[in-house]
Amino acid sequence: WQESNGAPCSHSGCLQRAQLTFDYLHTNSTTHEFLFGALAELVDNARDADATRIDIFTEHRGGLRGRFMLCFLDDGAGMDQHDATSVIQFGKSAKRSPKSTQIGQYGNGLKSGSMRIGKDFILFTKKDHSLTCPFLSHTFHEEEGIDEVIVPLPYWHVRTKEPLTDNMEKFVLETELIYKYSPFKSEDEVMEQFNKISRENGTLVIIFNLKLMDNGEPELYVSSDPHDI
Repeated sequence: WQESNGAPCSHSGCLQRAQLTFDYLHTNSTTHEFLFGALAELVDNARDADATRIDIFTEHRGGLRGRFMLCFLDDGAGMDQHDATSVIQFGKSAKRSPKSTQIGQYGNGLKSGSMRIGKDFILFTKKDHSLTCPFLSHTFHEEEGIDEVIVPLPYWHVRTKEPLTDNMEKFVLETELIYKYSPFKSEDEVMEQFNKISRENGTLVIIFNLKLMDNGEPELYVSSDPHDI
């Protein structure tokens, strides 16, 4: 890969970085010993985004660890690229102020909560005229042997579905990594997830490759009890 100036476009030099080592992802996830504390972080984020509705559901995916994806869909304010960049930076939060009534204040809940539940998460969010897709993945880092946390973050125009970027090579690299390491293997499949956000703004968080118990089963018994969550 080459950057637009002709220099090599490596993972660390071209993509969005969370400015942390990969090992921190696991350490950070251990702040939630109890599964439902981690789930609550995702609900809190929807509440802080002024959502009036949040749907929590699963989708069966036999090829993934745990055999299903855990999904959180809300009709909140959504995020543009600037907002999403802040979300993937640990410890940075636009919610922090002396008068804030929002639950999240420390810029950590989405990362610690989702990483407690599974190895990988992908976020589809719509705001104003943009579609944005941050992807944070243990699997990607393990397979590529990368120590620093790298986060693909492509975005598109909401109406035309055209890339919003001044660096197409970076955009192509980001989307190729999503197609390779996420459950969504093409732009059409990615757009299908954005289409689940039926209103003008909103967010869909999908966690996959779930953490397993000692018996090899996921912690939620959604296969035998659809209402376990």
